[in-house]
Amino acid sequence: MSSALLALPVPVRQLFTYRVPESLDGAAEPGAPVEVPFRGRSARGVLVERIGSTPLERVREVARVLGAPLLSPHLLALTRWVAEYYLAPPGEVIAAALPGGHEGFAGSRARRHADEDRVLRMAFPERIRLTPAQRDAVAAIEPAVAGGGFQPFLLHGVTASGKTEVYMRASRAAREAGGQALVLVPEVALASQVLQVFSRRFGGRVGMLHSYLPVGVRRKNWELARRGALDVVIGARSAVFAPLPALKLVIVDEEHEPAYKQSEQLRYHGRDVAVQRAHMLGVPVVLGSATPSLESQANAARGKYRRLALPERVDGKAVPSVRVVDLRREGAGPGVLSAPLRAALAERLERKEQSLLWLNRRGHSHHVQCRGCGHTSECPRCDISLTLHVEPRSLRCHYCDHREPVPAACPKCQQPLLRFSGPGTQRAERELAAVFPGARLLRLDLDVAREKSGPGAVLAKFARGEGDILLGTQMIAKGLDFPRVTLVGVLDADVALHLPDFRAGERTYQLLVQVAGRAGRGSTAGEVLVQTATPEHPAIAAVAAQNPADGERAFRKRELDERREALYPPFARLVTLLVDGPDAGEVESAAGVLAERARSLVGERAITVLGPAPQAFARLRSRHRWHVLLKGASGGELREIASAVLAEDRAGQGRTRVLVDVDPIEVL
Repeated sequence: MSSALLALPVPVRQLFTYRVPESLDGAAEPGAPVEVPFRGRSARGVLVERIGSTPLERVREVARVLGAPLLSPHLLALTRWVAEYYLAPPGEVIAAALPGGHEGFAGSRARRHADEDRVLRMAFPERIRLTPAQRDAVAAIEPAVAGGGFQPFLLHGVTASGKTEVYMRASRAAREAGGQALVLVPEVALASQVLQVFSRRFGGRVGMLHSYLPVGVRRKNWELARRGALDVVIGARSAVFAPLPALKLVIVDEEHEPAYKQSEQLRYHGRDVAVQRAHMLGVPVVLGSATPSLESQANAARGKYRRLALPERVDGKAVPSVRVVDLRREGAGPGVLSAPLRAALAERLERKEQSLLWLNRRGHSHHVQCRGCGHTSECPRCDISLTLHVEPRSLRCHYCDHREPVPAACPKCQQPLLRFSGPGTQRAERELAAVFPGARLLRLDLDVAREKSGPGAVLAKFARGEGDILLGTQMIAKGLDFPRVTLVGVLDADVALHLPDFRAGERTYQLLVQVAGRAGRGSTAGEVLVQTATPEHPAIAAVAAQNPADGERAFRKRELDERREALYPPFARLVTLLVDGPDAGEVESAAGVLAERARSLVGERAITVLGPAPQAFARLRSRHRWHVLLKGASGGELREIASAVLAEDRAGQGRTRVLVDVDPIEVL
């Protein structure tokens, strides 16, 4: 009787060995969903590999094979690479590759009844005239797609330079070569707009995959992709696992975005997995951005990526002018709108033009504080202040979603002297309605995105001209194309600028450039107003530079010099060991043990162990949190050390848990 290795959806970094009875021998293929006995109950998993025999004595049998293989040999190899590279449980990786996870997937009614849309949609011809830079980019990518072979491209194009058109020409080349294209975007809101653009060009053979879609819709689109019924699949991070049997091209739009990195549980980076998938298949991958990450730019400088530049906007459109509003001199008072921004908004309303306002903080007020005793309402489960929401009215924690009523007086001293500080999108919306009562206001943040209609409805309404002002968080900061928008206002550029993280400046610069790029994409020139209390900061000064290219070069040089000196990416690799648990003392002690264990394993290798130290938010969801940071030149050596530490860890057997984050995008 032969055996098999199975991946089960449990947080254990191993595969499980089961015997395959002769009655199931023909059906038990790699990739097949199976049912097995596990720890006194029945569990469902995926068969990863058949093995001839096993030296183990007590091995249980596979109970049932639930259907045909779900994952191709390529996707099995990809998920195995993800598990090994990110030191993750194989079962959790495979669950992430299946929309909605293992449970119910094999017998999904949505998959069984996945039919192609019978309505014939006419594809629009390519009537757009390319700029010389676009032609050069297409001329480089199309032969790579047609000829095959792994080749990574970094498409560095200013906002409104026509990167999407290059993506569509490249995807057409993939289709003409008899293949499919995968297009990753960082935000769900952006996926809807990209889907519309691609659908006009490709007709009905375009599908979407992201977590905001109902599970049934995701599984239907997954099945259509697997059958080869879709030429292009567009999706967010998890779509990197889309089952495309004839994949010829991978595209990662806004490759710099931190949203591509899963921040909890399975901590993989969608962009890096996309590059690895292209490498394993031997197909080109295009990484596009107006503000590429310093790591990707370093890869281009080293010759690992081929850089393609789109230095100008299409049709000769001018880059919007940027004006910095120093809030220390022209403060907004108790509100969020400075006098210059109010005047600019009034001017656009009078001219029947649209405006976009960006504030990367949702809710009404970031915290509520008593002016009498100084008490601040905090989450009982997290070390963070509660945010005031007015729709519905409550105090909420944005990490654990704890909610409580808004007090009429201070719960500590009983004085009705409450101060609402740190304005968010709800407060900005109310102020805008009061200042401009006739304006048609639309808001898009996570609270709105979670509603049934989703972000697509808000964006579609704004695109139709049914809104004068669109107010939102980072969901509106990148990729969106609204030709009527002539004004972009950044209400608070300092929200994330001073976080204790080495990427804080780079992220602020990227966000500001991206949101500024939403202005002036039509026939009318655009203007950007940036409200800040630190106009001298290099990130903000770079955005406001008279020559944006010079500003970018100066900012990039400064950032690289600082990271080279401090040994941070792209000049070093990072791995973080994360420890959390309900008891503060146990967590601190476990973190200390991990740090000492890591130092003992380093030996003579050029690896630095920093910590242990509490994380920036030292308690979340009633769990205390510490971390240990490993830095070194070799990612392989860092993973080797981390794996050895995890292998000897005993903390995870009790209430304290140890996780690992390979290539973390933040070290808070």
